[in-house]
Amino acid sequence: MKIAIFGPSRRVGVVVDNDVVDINGAYAKYVADTTDTARSTAAAALEVPADLNSFIEQGAGALAGAKAALAHLSANSITTGLDGERLVFALDSVRLHAPIDGKSRVFAALANFADHMQAAADNTASGSDKATLSRLVSGGPKYFIKDPRVVSADGDDLQFPRRTDLLDYEAEVAVVLGKRGKDIAADDFGSYIYGYTLVNDWSIRDNVSFGPDFQYSKNFDGSATVGPWIVVDEGLDPQDIDVEARVNGEVRQSGNTKSMIHSFAALGEYLSRDSTLFPGDLISGGTPKGTAVDSSIRDSEGGFEDDSAFLNPGDVVEISSRAIGSVTNTVTGTRTGKK
Repeated sequence: MKIAIFGPSRRVGVVVDNDVVDINGAYAKYVADTTDTARSTAAAALEVPADLNSFIEQGAGALAGAKAALAHLSANSITTGLDGERLVFALDSVRLHAPIDGKSRVFAALANFADHMQAAADNTASGSDKATLSRLVSGGPKYFIKDPRVVSADGDDLQFPRRTDLLDYEAEVAVVLGKRGKDIAADDFGSYIYGYTLVNDWSIRDNVSFGPDFQYSKNFDGSATVGPWIVVDEGLDPQDIDVEARVNGEVRQSGNTKSMIHSFAALGEYLSRDSTLFPGDLISGGTPKGTAVDSSIRDSEGGFEDDSAFLNPGDVVEISSRAIGSVTNTVTGTRTGKK
């Protein structure tokens, strides 16, 4: 099942083929048609809520209600709700928002694909850079946080940040948490995974420091594209999901979560130590090789001999997975010092 957020009211929808169904309205119609209750709208608000985090918190019950409502609509060719409101929309006629609530967090794994880190190390002549990359790979999980309030969605333009001349892409798979948990054992983490979505971890590569200000290179308006929806209840193996990045149609990255250094379970255990994870939180698993930064040769001073792999205004970046879907964004604005 594909759980999306759509329209100006940011309601939960279920994507079916080329349509998106207002699932709260559909469930209210189902309850009214199949039970004696006089409070079908109230029942729907409780059991199959219209806002994302409430829907996620209802867990299996909300998913079962959604399936029942979809079957009822399909069997009876129903397209309108209790008050005649539209329930079924063509997917290409509505705006899909990033499937994350503003209260939720985006935890992003750092240095979590060996091939990505090895490629970066192979392409640098700086001993200090090699030592830094080795340190990042060694030891336990490492992460940073993206600001969920300024995420971007499939189809949004990404404004080229004025503070950079080196803008990069990172194709990633993320898990969405389905229930609250603290001090979660890795062996138990699977039960906390609600579903899966895609992330483009847009990154600034000018003078990157892995010190206290590292997050400055990872956070700007639109710097995490999330979507296009959350794939739920499809029996996916979190450690066997493919992911790919294309720039202007050219494949730049092609990887699989099986190559993660630290699994989603290990990340969940690490992130939940003494800290509560909440329904709707995202954990993004890191990126495979093929980014601009790991594909470009650095000189002994840390600069790039050729920066043509980095993004330019007008570039179209697509992140995709056969198991999940795809998100596409166009870079706009001006690359200040180059093309």
